[in-house]
Formats: sequence, structure tokens, C-alpha cells
Amino acid sequence: MASKNFSSDDGAVTAEFMLLLPALIMLFATVLGSVVFATDRIALEARGFEVARTLALGLDLRAEEGIEIEKSVEGALTCARITKQSLMPMSTKLCVMQVGQ
Repeated sequence: MASKNFSSDDGAVTAEFMLLLPALIMLFATVLGSVVFATDRIALEARGFEVARTLALGLDLRAEEGIEIEKSVEGALTCARITKQSLMPMSTKLCVMQVGQ
């Protein structure tokens, strides 16, 4: 009867890869999600400044789906709070000097 040799490394690479694969997928998803979140945040800040400037000039705004805009006047400043409802809601408040002040 032949005895089996259990000191062989056959299949060790496959087992290590199968243990590492879920961690790599989670890492990739986290990095990708962070990039998407940062991009959305930058776009929201830019849109907020545009909205505040438009409100200060007294012009009409076009409505966008998923974005709420609140106008407020604080002294000589026209402020806009812009909120975006998505997977993770984001909000920012930007103020600009009113025209003619």
C-alpha cells in the first residue's frame, strides 16, 4: 500500500488566491466608491456656486431632478443651500455678494 505524501504544495497557490480574491474585490470597490463620491461632491460644490450666483443676479433657475435648492439672504450676501439626494445625501451652502451692493 502506498502512503500519501501530504507535504506537497499542489493547490496551495489556488487556495491562497481564493482567500485573497474577496479582499481585493472589496478594496477595489472601496476605492471606486471613494472616487465617485469625491467627484459628486466637487460637482455639487460647483453647481452650488452657480446657483448662488444666479440667485444673486435675480435670474431664474432650471430645475434638476434629485436636487433641492433653498435661497436665503444674509445681509449683503445671497446664499443657496443645495442638497442632492442620492445613495449618500450631500449638502452644501454657498454665498455670494448681491448685485448692486
